Amino acid sequence: MAIVVFARAPRPGRCKTRLAAAVGARRAARIYHALLSRAVAAASETAADHVYLACAPDTRDARLHALAHRHGATRLRQPDGDLGERMHAAARHVLRRHAAVVLLGSDQPILDDGWFSDAVATLQRPGRAWLAPTCDGGYWALGLRHAEARPFRGPAWSTSRVAAQTEQRLRRCGWAVDRYPQRRDIDHGRDWQRLSGPTKHLLARRAVRPRAEEFSRRRSNPRRCQRAPGERC
Repeated sequence: MAIVVFARAPRPGRCKTRLAAAVGARRAARIYHALLSRAVAAASETAADHVYLACAPDTRDARLHALAHRHGATRLRQPDGDLGERMHAAARHVLRRHAAVVLLGSDQPILDDGWFSDAVATLQRPGRAWLAPTCDGGYWALGLRHAEARPFRGPAWSTSRVAAQTEQRLRRCGWAVDRYPQRRDIDHGRDWQRLSGPTKHLLARRAVRPRAEEFSRRRSNPRRCQRAPGERC
């Protein structure tokens, strides 16, 4: 089984715009980078066969490059299209190489519980899919054994009906659907404020760490190109 983490370049004003309305664009981008770092680290710590990082708008962002390199993930470019089309493209690509896939969002603050074991237990059985819903009616992860397009066509994205409509379409494909317990994404300022102090502290450390590492590299190699490894200056 493989895991695909969906990622957007953590640029102020280009990610977490609803959160930015409460905390500002720069802080929202740092929080998003911390959440994304946590998601990729958590995925790499599972027993997954491989981790992929589905990048938007492309694979060239230095922070996404560094994050994938740090955890041994393979970068994929998200194609043009709505979220369903991009998720379907990633599932189709990965399922050519792996027996099952989990498509994972990057808005969850805690990913060190039993979610992956639950997905594995479900997806080992033929004819089943796995869905992890969010409190606002969406979902933060989806597990599949087949790259059928129908589950990704038609859900009203960014509405409270996404999870229900996706589950309905999965069942129309003839698959039984196992649901993981509902949890809350970090989308708005109120979601961030609900987090415990220790969780915020952990995410803050993850947000600062890449900048500290970059500062350290600049001090030790002041004339060295500062792009991610493998990229040309």
